[in-house]
Amino acid sequence: MSQTPKLLVVDDDEGICHACRRIFSPQGYQVETASDAQDGLDWAIERDYVAVLLDIKMPKLDGIEFLERLRAKKADLPVLIMTGYPNIPNATAAIRLGIADYITKPFAPEEITRAVQRMVKERGPGAEGARAAAEGPPTSTAKAHLFYDEAWLRLEEDGSAYVGAVLAGLRGVTVESVRLPRIGEVVYQGLPLAGVSVAGKAPVIVRAPISGVVAGVNESLARNPAPLLTDPCGDGWIACIWMTRFEQETAHCKLRRVVVANVGGPALQAQSQALAALGCQVHGVASREELLAALKEPGAGVAVIDAASFADQGPDLVGQVNLLAPAWRVVVVASPDGRWETAYRQHRIFYYAVDPFADNEIVEILDAAFRSQEVPLPKTSPASEPGESLSSITTTNRNGHKVRLIAAPGLLRRNEGLGHEISRRLLERSMRVAMMPGEADLEPTAILKAAGTCDRLMVLTAKDSGQLPGSLARDTKAEIGPASGESARRVTTLTVQPDAAGTFAEIDPRIITTLAEHLVREMASY
Repeated sequence: MSQTPKLLVVDDDEGICHACRRIFSPQGYQVETASDAQDGLDWAIERDYVAVLLDIKMPKLDGIEFLERLRAKKADLPVLIMTGYPNIPNATAAIRLGIADYITKPFAPEEITRAVQRMVKERGPGAEGARAAAEGPPTSTAKAHLFYDEAWLRLEEDGSAYVGAVLAGLRGVTVESVRLPRIGEVVYQGLPLAGVSVAGKAPVIVRAPISGVVAGVNESLARNPAPLLTDPCGDGWIACIWMTRFEQETAHCKLRRVVVANVGGPALQAQSQALAALGCQVHGVASREELLAALKEPGAGVAVIDAASFADQGPDLVGQVNLLAPAWRVVVVASPDGRWETAYRQHRIFYYAVDPFADNEIVEILDAAFRSQEVPLPKTSPASEPGESLSSITTTNRNGHKVRLIAAPGLLRRNEGLGHEISRRLLERSMRVAMMPGEADLEPTAILKAAGTCDRLMVLTAKDSGQLPGSLARDTKAEIGPASGESARRVTTLTVQPDAAGTFAEIDPRIITTLAEHLVREMASY
C-alpha cells in the first residue's frame, strides 16, 4: 500500500475540489475528489484515507445520510464537514455521528489546513510530519534556503517547510529570550512569526517567510536562544510550517546567490562554508577566469572578492565584473592594512569590508545586499490634520462580488497608514473603490445589517490577545447575535494585535504594508 497519506474530498462544487487539491497536494497528500456523493461514499468505505472532507448539502445524498452510512462501516474515520450554513438544523445529528470538525465556506487555506492537520494528528499514525518537526530539520545544508528579506524557508519532501531568520543589526548583543509561535497557530507571510528580546535594544519581530499552520517549534530556543545568531540556518531554526499558499508566495522569496572568489584553497573553503551556514547558495571560484565564467550564468547576486588573494590584480578584476555583470553587487573582503583600498574604490563596489567573517559583519552586508526595496508609508506632515477616519472601504471585485471592509474607529484613514495602502492596492488591481468617512458601528445588529448589503463583509478589529503586534487572526465562525441566519454567513472577522497604545501607529511599517496586501487579496479573491 502507498505510504502517501490520502484525503478524500466529497463536494459537488468542482471549485472546492480543485481548491482542496491545490492546498493539500503540496503538503504531501494524495487528494482524491468525488463530485457525486454516492461515489464518494463507496470510496470512503472501500479505500484507505486519513480523513474525509464532506460537503453537507449535496443532491441525491446529503451529508447526514452519507455520515450515517459511513459510520455503519467505518466508525473512526475522521470527517470534516464543509458548509456554507454554519447554523444548520441538523448540526446535532452531525455531532452525534462523530464529525471531527466543521468549516464554513468560503474558507481560507490556513483554516482548512489547521482543521485537517489537527484531525490527522489526533488520529495518531498520520502524524508523522508533526513528530518529524519536533525532532528538527536534518543537518544537511544541501537543500536551498529561500529568503523573504531576513526570514528564510527550506522546503522538505513531506510538503512542510522549516523556517527561521538571519538577523542583522545584532552583532555583539545577547539574546535574552525568544517568543515562539504555538503549534497549530496560523501564520501569514510577512506578518509576525516570532519575537526576539535582546539586551539594550527594542524587541525584534521575525516575520514569517511563508503562510501556513505551525506543525512544530524549536523548543530548545526557549532554553538557549544563542543559536538564533550563531547558527541561524541550523540549530537556530524557529518553526516547521505546513504551507498553504506555496505557489503564490514562493514567488516573493528568492535565493541568496553568492560567488566567492579567493585564490587560496583553505581560505576559499572557509569563506564558502561560512556563507552556506547563513543560507546562501554559494559557488566558490579560485581564479579570474572562473569568476567571470560564473557571472555569465543567468540571474544576479553578490560577488565576494578576496582582496589579499588577488593582490594588485583585484581592482582591475572588479572593473571587469562591473562591465560583464553590472547587476551583480561586489563585496571586497579586505585585509587590515588596506593596501589596495583606493584602487578598489575607483570602481563600483557595494561594500568594502575589513575581515567581515571574523566579527560576523558579513550578516549585515548580506542583509543590505539582498533586502527588497521598502516603500515608506505616507504620513501627514506635522502641520496638517490627521488623515480622515474611514468607517469602511468597499469594492466590487472581478468576480462581480461586492466586498466591504468595515473597521473599528481609528484603524483606517484615507491618506495614511493601512487605509491608504488598502485603497492604493485595490486601485492598482483596477478595482473600483468607495471609501466611507466616519466611524463604523460594530454592534451585532449593525454588522448583520451591513452584511445584508453586500456579498462579503470583512470586519477589522484591534484586540489585545497577547500576540505579537501586527499578528492577524481570521474567524468565520464568530457568533454575531442569536438567529444570525444568512447574513452571518457573509461575515469574516479579522482581528489584529495592536501596539502597546492600542493602535497600529508603532507597528513595523513593513508589517502594515503586508497586512494591507493580505486584506486586499481576500477582498479580490472572494
